[in-house]
Amino acid sequence: MPNLVIVAVEPDPFRIRYRLVGTRVAQFTGFDFTGRYLDELIALGSTNEWQNQYKAAAESRNPVFGSITEPTTAGGKFTFEFGLFPVTLGGEIVEQFIGLEDYFGASITSAQVRARSVIPKRGAPDESA
Repeated sequence: MPNLVIVAVEPDPFRIRYRLVGTRVAQFTGFDFTGRYLDELIALGSTNEWQNQYKAAAESRNPVFGSITEPTTAGGKFTFEFGLFPVTLGGEIVEQFIGLEDYFGASITSAQVRARSVIPKRGAPDESA
């Protein structure tokens, strides 16, 4: 479960909203983006490649597997593998996705999480509330 994401699809215009973000996904991105939209994350520094992957899986109604390289706030890059599994909820239109992300068994400290954060901390919701 920690490497899992569940997303909702809004069809017109095509938009992805993260309904659940696993703890390990939140750790590697630097914050829990549950409830946020993919286009918001792209605006904060994530690559647009995610939008293309979700759209391809929704149109084909088939799983998509691959790897993504994201920028880090430290100026480096971080590559990981993923699988996106479309869910139709009984109809023909993809309404949700279950996603899995693989960080290759990496174990990092909180200082390394801050250095590797894909999304700048200033864009993260206030976690003290």
